[in-house]
Amino acid sequence: MAFIVISEWQSNSQRTPPVLIKHRVEATLIDLDSLLARQKQTDSAAIKKVADKKAADKKAADKKAAEKKAAEKKAAEKKAAEKKAAEKKAAEKKAADKKAAEKKAADKKAAKKKAADKKAADKKAAKKKAADKKAADKKVAKKKAADKKAADKKVAKKKAADKKAADKKAADKKAADKKVAKKKAADKRAADKRAADKRAADKRVADKRVADKRVAQQLAEDQQALDSLLVDEEAQTQALEKQATDGQAVASAVQYIRNEIIQKWVRPANARTGMVVELVIQLLPTGEILSIGVSYRDASATDAFVASVVKAVNKVGRFDKLSQLDSALFDANFRKVTLVFKPEDLRL
Repeated sequence: MAFIVISEWQSNSQRTPPVLIKHRVEATLIDLDSLLARQKQTDSAAIKKVADKKAADKKAADKKAAEKKAAEKKAAEKKAAEKKAAEKKAAEKKAADKKAAEKKAADKKAAKKKAADKKAADKKAAKKKAADKKAADKKVAKKKAADKKAADKKVAKKKAADKKAADKKAADKKAADKKVAKKKAADKRAADKRAADKRAADKRVADKRVADKRVAQQLAEDQQALDSLLVDEEAQTQALEKQATDGQAVASAVQYIRNEIIQKWVRPANARTGMVVELVIQLLPTGEILSIGVSYRDASATDAFVASVVKAVNKVGRFDKLSQLDSALFDANFRKVTLVFKPEDLRL
């Protein structure tokens, strides 16, 4: 860079008349060489200064450029960092948004699942409740049916019991009627038997009367014979009295034996009119039965009938009143007694 200093000066020879100079100019006389040297020095300094300035400016520019570049780089780096941070932030936001979205989706899905689970649980609970209700209704219906069945069974049982009671009552009445009828029949049979016994007794009385009459006739005949044979009237009378007494005693004893056996005899169910059994009974003077033997039975006499007669004699066991008889009269008439039984009259 060059600096030119121009000084306005005029030599005296060439100086024109003074003119009015409106402006005052001061000038200084300078040595040209020195000036040039100085100028050169100045120029060199200026150049150097310029160069230095230029270098400084360049350095400053370079520095500025470097600083600018550094600043730009820093700004770029900052921008890049900010961009990166923004991108990172955006990425993070995006990730956060994605995470939030995923969380939201997951929450939504969880909520949806929860709602679905709740719905399923509610449905399951409703289904269970319905099933429980159905089971309870079924149980109630079953219990109701069971109660009805039990009640019906109870009613049926009561009806059956009532019917059974009625049947039993009817059967009891029938049995009672039958028993009454049987009793009536038994009473009738007993009455018939009593009538038959009375007829038999009457017949026996009649027979006895006839026998007594015969005995009396015989006694009369004997009396006549005795009268003709015995001279002593007192002896004849005593003999007749004794014979009559003995005859009455024998007849009374026979009747006693008959009555005792009849009282003990139980007529068997298969006893029929016409059956006959003959027993031979050996007695002791005390009236005690020593032995019983069957001497005869007809073809119609059953074992039960024969056994019933023997049993009746065994039940008597002892004819006490026979011990009161005279020993000679007992030995003559009752040491061995033959008894004939017939169902129609049981006569000996």
